[in-house]
Amino acid sequence: MESLRQKAGFTLIELLVVLAILAISATAVALVATPGEAAAAREDARRLAALLESAMHESRASGHAIAWSAERHGYAFWYRGEDGDWALYPQQSVYRTRTLRGELTAVRVDGRDLAPGERVVFAPYGLGSALQAIVASAGAQYSIEGNPIGRVTLARIHAD
Repeated sequence: MESLRQKAGFTLIELLVVLAILAISATAVALVATPGEAAAAREDARRLAALLESAMHESRASGHAIAWSAERHGYAFWYRGEDGDWALYPQQSVYRTRTLRGELTAVRVDGRDLAPGERVVFAPYGLGSALQAIVASAGAQYSIEGNPIGRVTLARIHAD
């Protein structure tokens, strides 16, 4: 009787099948892990609300004004330099300029729409007026509202 030959490794077909399974699995994980537009807008709105509230509190605690502005594709925080002019916070700061995955569709102070780049100043004695910013994407809209005493709220705007 002839003895069975022992296999010494895998065939090319077996390796290709395993690689195809791994590629399909990796693609599925990547699609699930990537946030959709609504989740990205929610994350952007949460971060902005937290930063606005933090800037208002820091301005009060430090005694120095901090400004915020909505830019074309994001937002920026400003501080007064030694010369008295407004300067952007450096990139290593928590208040660095940020890009939004969604967009700021409206920024209002006491009901008046602000132009892109127009600054809202958080003075040490308070904001002085109500602030509203709307972060939107194709899937969701979020309203961020700040009051004169430094309280910031975040709410989802539901379509009717």
